[in-house]
Amino acid sequence: MGCFRSFWWVVGWLACSAQAQAPPKLIRLSTLEWPPYTGALLPQGGLSTRVTSVVAKAAGYRLVTASFEWATTVEKGEKDPNFDGYFPEYYSKERAQSCHQSQPIGTSVLGVASLRSAPIPWSELGDLSGYRLGVVDGYSNGEEFDQRVKDKRQPVELAPSDAVNVNKLRSGRIKGIVIDKNVLDYTLSLTGGADRIAFSARPIAELSLHVCFKRSPAGLALRDAFDAALQSTDRAKVEADYARLIRK
Repeated sequence: MGCFRSFWWVVGWLACSAQAQAPPKLIRLSTLEWPPYTGALLPQGGLSTRVTSVVAKAAGYRLVTASFEWATTVEKGEKDPNFDGYFPEYYSKERAQSCHQSQPIGTSVLGVASLRSAPIPWSELGDLSGYRLGVVDGYSNGEEFDQRVKDKRQPVELAPSDAVNVNKLRSGRIKGIVIDKNVLDYTLSLTGGADRIAFSARPIAELSLHVCFKRSPAGLALRDAFDAALQSTDRAKVEADYARLIRK
């Protein structure tokens, strides 16, 4: 009888040991190089990556990411079976139909950057129609601005990245660009030109940032688990801690 008890004790111990050694569940997201929000060379992968990682861990998952150009990021996040979704994405009605969007993981302030020597004065979006503005191919820039572009009321020039647009602006190849303020400040801190480039006092849009999970039952379950963990996460503290890390 003692041997019988010992046998089941060993079986239980082995089961617990195997469970303890089981790899954590993963959330696999595609992303892009968009410093300071995301970037392979940034501390902890960038601010948005840090927030998403903390929330994923609170939900019982480990975050795994891979970076691509934006169009590829969206395609892989929505269609590739190796990914559960992608981030960070602005909220839009159109995007909400193609994925299960999380609650906000951050905020982005979009505006017009121009050379200080050749400012672009404007008080409403219609004032910008006389300028061909640089935008990143595939990026949303707020529903009103995007609609003006679709209606051909706002001329734009496409670029593959914000860095390319900043270089075009710095060299005078374009009069103005639409860009996130933090992205502009970070880019100029690395490349110089902050004394020559100004960000508009009036924003084009203030957009929330989200994780987009696949439009599937599994994606919905992941989104719900992520949102539940996000509710109990002090996002302001995570952002403040990351800001102190960047300053160091």
